Amino acid sequence: MCFTINVNIIREEMERRFNIPLLDPDYYRPSYYYHAFELPKIPVISSEKPDGIELYQWGLIPSWTRDEEYANDIRYKTFNARSETITEKPSFRNAIRSNRCLVISKGFYEWQTVGKEKLPYYIHLSDEKIFTFAGLFDIWTNHRTGEILKTFSIITTRANLLMEKIHNVKKRMPVILASEDEKRWLDTTIPLSESLKLLKPFSEEEMEAHTISRLITRRGADKNVPDLVKPFDYSNRPLL
Repeated sequence: MCFTINVNIIREEMERRFNIPLLDPDYYRPSYYYHAFELPKIPVISSEKPDGIELYQWGLIPSWTRDEEYANDIRYKTFNARSETITEKPSFRNAIRSNRCLVISKGFYEWQTVGKEKLPYYIHLSDEKIFTFAGLFDIWTNHRTGEILKTFSIITTRANLLMEKIHNVKKRMPVILASEDEKRWLDTTIPLSESLKLLKPFSEEEMEAHTISRLITRRGADKNVPDLVKPFDYSNRPLL
């Protein structure tokens, strides 16, 4: 699954990559560490507004959600959406047809199971450029407060050969879109059957990964630092 990502991207770099402006830039904070369970706001490009980059909150709340209590519960269950069942699940089956988005990132983190231990890895594209995950979004209005929440989920698929070795228990990975497929993913006029073909494992030949230190799991530590993504060798160290 995909719960932790790196969005350490300056505004100007992001805007050049997609040739569109970042809306509400005062609220954007680049960070090496964004964890889904903290419900962060992440830059996305939506099919509703493809001419701007917006900040959506991680953890999709379906528009039909009845009340605040249910919204606060379901958002912790929708950080990811499985590509294989996306057209069937109530939380996603409407969004896949009309509410698609690109979730902007520089890399993500996953854990490899080694005996009783888990080794943290940082995964990114070989050229270290900005890329996007295929995502879904929805917009929910809190009828008690009037607050409007724009939220998203990252779609996952089966692991490629690289990710099979790293995420070696569940063998899943987020859907990374080739840059030439990004506009196609946002185009909801394309037949759904064709759009679903984009939800496939990214080529392992265009990805790299390395182990990182346990800073990423250290409670209370500042994780928005370059050390978070630096290679760390466990070969001569006991697994603690």
